[in-house]
Amino acid sequence: MPETGDDTPQTAPSPQTAPSPQREPVVITRADHKGVLVCGSNKAAQARGLAPGMRLAEARSIYPALRDLPEQPDLYERHLARLIRAMDRYSPWVARDRFLQEADHNHTGDAGLWLEITGGSHLFGGESALLALVLRDVKSRGYAGHAAIADTAGAAWGAARCHPAALADQRILSLPRDHDIAAGFPISALRLAEQARVTLFRLGLKHLGDITPMPRANITTRLGPEVLQRLDQFYGRLPEHLNFNLPDRPWLIRRSFGEPLGDAANLAITVESMVTELCNNLAQENLGLRRIILRCVRVDGHTHTITLGTGSPCQSAQHVLRLLSEKMPGVDTGFGIEQVIVYAPWVEHVAFRQSRLDQQQEETTDQIALAQLIDRISHHLGPRDMLFHPGHHASHLPEQASVRQAVNARTYPARRTDMTLPKRPARLIDPPEPVEILARDTNGTPSRLRWRKMAVDIIHAEGPERICPEWWQCLDQDEYALSPKTRDYFRIRDQAGRLLWAFRTGTTGQDIWSIHGLFGD
Repeated sequence: MPETGDDTPQTAPSPQTAPSPQREPVVITRADHKGVLVCGSNKAAQARGLAPGMRLAEARSIYPALRDLPEQPDLYERHLARLIRAMDRYSPWVARDRFLQEADHNHTGDAGLWLEITGGSHLFGGESALLALVLRDVKSRGYAGHAAIADTAGAAWGAARCHPAALADQRILSLPRDHDIAAGFPISALRLAEQARVTLFRLGLKHLGDITPMPRANITTRLGPEVLQRLDQFYGRLPEHLNFNLPDRPWLIRRSFGEPLGDAANLAITVESMVTELCNNLAQENLGLRRIILRCVRVDGHTHTITLGTGSPCQSAQHVLRLLSEKMPGVDTGFGIEQVIVYAPWVEHVAFRQSRLDQQQEETTDQIALAQLIDRISHHLGPRDMLFHPGHHASHLPEQASVRQAVNARTYPARRTDMTLPKRPARLIDPPEPVEILARDTNGTPSRLRWRKMAVDIIHAEGPERICPEWWQCLDQDEYALSPKTRDYFRIRDQAGRLLWAFRTGTTGQDIWSIHGLFGD
């Protein structure tokens, strides 16, 4: 479980008032019944001894030219929400560090996030690579941070701030293997209240290794239950409940059964009622699902998961059930299924459809039927195969003018109706095949070629049609039309009656010829 810490002030200044980065000492202030306190500072202020938690008057006595900005909680929440959405790429379970937002700790100028990465670090190349990616992503968004990975949330919190490793991607703490490293952490790694930390320092207990050998009864008697609770959470002897960031209304339906479902028919009836309920709820919000997850949990703990996707937002329970029915025979009920979960992690708004009073079929009905047919064919083919059709791309280079488009994607016209283009071949050769010049006529134009080990006699040739490189990629070049990438295309008729599309590149005498396509006349 990695824990990322953010060294930025808890409420960042707005872009209009932001000072030059790291040049001028700046602090974020907060006013309460104790007066005006510093709740955040940049590195220039910290270098002059200005730390969060001190009074503004005390900070000004240290540095009179200090610039202070009032905190903006709404701006802080927006920044933190964007960072949480960014961290979603590494784990769907992201939790805020509530400890730093409590009344006794809200002047630390620090913030943090917990990411639950159990079983997912291999997707990013391992734990060290994951740490490097997280820190790089945080830095690219303008935040200074530190991160660590540990077996428990408390250990990750402490390791992110106190691990002695020089490199950030080496701050990985595994207990009890790294017990000696954890013993060297300061008391602040336990997330204790300020009064508890002061008491421990007065008793000479400055590191975790000074507390762990002590009798547990003495710790509770002298210091209260908080120290022992935090210590047990650090080493995993007590659970820690994190408030993970979830959507306001997750489209999830969960049913648990006191008597496990041991029959596939009963399971199918349950899934049908749950999917129908989910689709009805989505329809009330004018939403349609794009992905649905069915999870069946057996009494022995085994989980069978089915994931399906649709090409367009779908509100039809009948269509979803038809797709699920093809996967349901693979569910092994075993000794019984005690819990069924239906979850739609991806939903989209459905375009408004006008109803007809005469009850006649509309064009949109045909489009819905076509989308459902495409979904069924796609699921029969499998996830590695994709249905597509040729689409048009805005490029005058022949090999880039056509792309693969999803069958349900919006199509665009091949060209503008007020423009005429020369004839194009029905088939392109990718990549173009170079040819050997066997003979030329008096003006230097080839009259005989060797292509695919065959001699080609040029009976008739039309051209040239010049296609230059795309100008927006040659902004630093003068006369880019005369560059070696410029092509002169010719339509060539050979002795066998074939119509070839050939082009030349280079200068006269050093020209290179290639066959790029065949006409289908």
